[in-house]
Amino acid sequence: MPSTKVVIIGGGISGLSAAYFLAKNGIPSTLIEKTDRLGGLIKTDIVSGCELEAGPDSYLAAKPEITDLAQELPDLQNQIIGSNDRHRRIFIVRKGRLMALPRGMVMMVPARWRPVLISPFFSFRTKIKFLAELMRAPLQRSNDVSVEQFVNDHFGNEVLRNLAEPLLSGVYGGDSAHLSVESVLPRFLEYERNYGSLIRGVRRNYRESSHKSLFLSFRGGMQSLITALARAASNHMQVIHAKVTRIEKSADAWRVHSGNGEIEAKSLILACPAYVCADLMGQAAPSLASDLAAIRYGSAILVNLVYKKEQLRRTWDGFGFLVPRDERRSIGAATWVSTKFPSRTPPQLTALRAFITEPQASELLNNSNEMLTHLAREEFRRLLGLEAVPLLSTVHAWPNSMPQYEVGHRERRERIFSRLAQCPGLYLIGNAYQGVGIPDCVRMAKETAKQITVHSTA
Repeated sequence: MPSTKVVIIGGGISGLSAAYFLAKNGIPSTLIEKTDRLGGLIKTDIVSGCELEAGPDSYLAAKPEITDLAQELPDLQNQIIGSNDRHRRIFIVRKGRLMALPRGMVMMVPARWRPVLISPFFSFRTKIKFLAELMRAPLQRSNDVSVEQFVNDHFGNEVLRNLAEPLLSGVYGGDSAHLSVESVLPRFLEYERNYGSLIRGVRRNYRESSHKSLFLSFRGGMQSLITALARAASNHMQVIHAKVTRIEKSADAWRVHSGNGEIEAKSLILACPAYVCADLMGQAAPSLASDLAAIRYGSAILVNLVYKKEQLRRTWDGFGFLVPRDERRSIGAATWVSTKFPSRTPPQLTALRAFITEPQASELLNNSNEMLTHLAREEFRRLLGLEAVPLLSTVHAWPNSMPQYEVGHRERRERIFSRLAQCPGLYLIGNAYQGVGIPDCVRMAKETAKQITVHSTA
């Protein structure tokens, strides 16, 4: 039976990053990916000169892990591009029409008074609630609570339904009544503990946006990150495209069974969704598997539509719009791709992206690409008055791809990682545990590679 120092199951950004950081430390790995490509949700389609993202289109500039990583990779040096923040503006659908979110909002919290007070976006009653919220005393909650309860406590239902929920839908796609404020909005929970008022906390820490971009990406699309990582790790990484069927624990090694045969390793990194990890670990570590299976997931569908610019009656001065649940028919959000990242399309073309999240995503997963494209077109016609026929489209469905950080997530995560102490040589990484963003996944991969390196040289 062949053996290696490290086996990694899952070839998305987490597994591939782990292979790279191990390679950087001179440690070989075998990466097993069930599909015929690497990258997971990160994929860029190049069609008619357009760079159309199948998954994430960028990463947050405030989190340095990806930018630091790019500086290490020869293929990505000088390839980072910023979003077109001169036109950074978000709209929310209200009564079937797009309404601009007042400037100076930090999530659902106003950092500047004048834009909020003069904006028709908020009712008079909610503006009074904003002013009253300033009087809240610091609060130390004894238990985790839902995002719904937390936002309602501070600002009321209007802010929850028309702002907080739509803003979070693109990241978690979940239900605010179940999402954990401790895991989803930790910074605001800290403001509540320290200041009582979220507005006071935000205003103390708010800085007017500089000329730096809020979002960063790469020339050639996010796929460039995957390509560069795979190339940089290739000398120390063997890739096997096969489905893993079973994992066994022997005296001092992990035995992985796949469609490609069996392989043993002293260290095993599971870089796949928590429910996949649960299935694989059911026999080797049943208690761990039970906790992993309890992490729920939502689905997502992305539809890119490309138009000839000459067909459009107008252009849009903003990054996109969000659709609250009571206004939603199918799509939950949309991005004006050619405004956010102008280099993504040739000058004569314009791209828009529709994002379908829960509960609509699960209901629509079995629909054809033609039907999903039709639904996106209908929503753009209803909300934007866009009657033109798109030149081309791409559709990508991602079932069970968005982990839900529900109330009690931190305790479950801590229990999961404490159980790893009973499974020496086993590591868990990915977006189900300590952050759903690409930088969070890279951070976990780097930390895990460091732990394995230390154990290998001990």
